[in-house]
Amino acid sequence: MTTRTFVNGRVHVRRARCSTCVFGPNKFVSDERVAGMVEGADKANSCIPCHHHLHEGQEIEPVCRGYFDRHSSVTLRLAEAMDLIEWVS
Repeated sequence: MTTRTFVNGRVHVRRARCSTCVFGPNKFVSDERVAGMVEGADKANSCIPCHHHLHEGQEIEPVCRGYFDRHSSVTLRLAEAMDLIEWVS
């Protein structure tokens, strides 16, 4: 799956968790599915995009704030250290 989290030289990350965040109490997937998503993102040194934005056809599909806070990959930590994070609503 290709997402648009890295746009215009910046990594876009949700400023806050969305209402259906898979890392929050209103998640719509099982704990096992979340664990599999995290494992896949970590293995690929990638991220989990915010499900609230996926497939809406927007220019930017930001990184899930729950993933960023709890499981941020090496790539995301490096982007943060290099001040390449763009916080979006």
